[in-house]
Amino acid sequence: MKLNEELALFLLDKHQPRRKRLLENLLVGKKTVATIYWALRYQILGYLGLGRYMEITKLDFTNLEKQKLVIKDENQAYVLTDKGYILRSKILGDNLKFNWQRNFQSFNFMRFKSRLLLFIQVISEYQHNQRKYYPVNVSDSEMNFVKYYFKKIDRESIAFSLKNELLNFFSVINNENLANQLANELVGFQKNGRTLFQLANEFDESLIKVYLSDIDVISQLIDFVVNNQESVIFPLLKGLHQNVVSDSAIMTLNQYLINHDISKVALKRHLKESTIYEHLMEIAIYFPINKFPYSDFINDVQIEELKEQLSDDIDKWNYENLSLKQSLSFFQFRLVEIYLTKVGNDE
Repeated sequence: MKLNEELALFLLDKHQPRRKRLLENLLVGKKTVATIYWALRYQILGYLGLGRYMEITKLDFTNLEKQKLVIKDENQAYVLTDKGYILRSKILGDNLKFNWQRNFQSFNFMRFKSRLLLFIQVISEYQHNQRKYYPVNVSDSEMNFVKYYFKKIDRESIAFSLKNELLNFFSVINNENLANQLANELVGFQKNGRTLFQLANEFDESLIKVYLSDIDVISQLIDFVVNNQESVIFPLLKGLHQNVVSDSAIMTLNQYLINHDISKVALKRHLKESTIYEHLMEIAIYFPINKFPYSDFINDVQIEELKEQLSDDIDKWNYENLSLKQSLSFFQFRLVEIYLTKVGNDE
């Protein structure tokens, strides 16, 4: 099975229909309010940009439909069949963990891994007095970063420090499979690192499971070096932290909390009011309930009226079918959906 088919199964649910276009927007990291709202509804917000890591931009459902692994409904949304759910469980296995999602949104994993592999290779080759070798294939910017860092470090002790740090990390994660996978990817003197595709074949695992395990171990390594002030790997994270919520949205919220007036915020920020509302929806999606001023925009009566008029399934709510449109804006409607989603998820 191809990786984009495995990924499609991974992102689907047995009960909740999910739209192909929205899933693909999520994969490529398209951070529109619509994309992140539906990612919140699908409970996969932490997977934003996952396709870039796997070099996947499109999902393929053709063979999955033919094999009756998925079904497409009248709205062009897909759900897993019982057969598809069983296969999904089989290809993912029982040991995968998904507590890497916050780190995945907060750091650029791809760039960090590029720097890490090249840095380890450079140290290994230097330790063996090897000056002519083919470096790991990374971008020019990452190559220059590692070169600059290498010039600054104490080259006599770096190999010992790096080795000890990696050994300490492998002992801390206490997962032999993850440790072996990362160790097999490393490149060094007379050692060619294996690709994830090669490792999937060697370990007899699905390619998506190997990718997700790779993300897990990189996330754990980031946690490890961030909490180790003397880490020689930590400097490789320089410039790779990324804010989950856009700076512009944060500025909008801060300005709003000063005067609680949308029109004044728009004027102050030289933005359209529609953009201000989009910023606030982005904040509401990402922030905990108690960190967003819901009561400024919606109240319990409006929430109950919506719940009474529409179905219990928020995914089926449609603003155009709402008789309350004259008294409730789309922004308020969406806020209710976000609020109820978060209440349902026990945030």
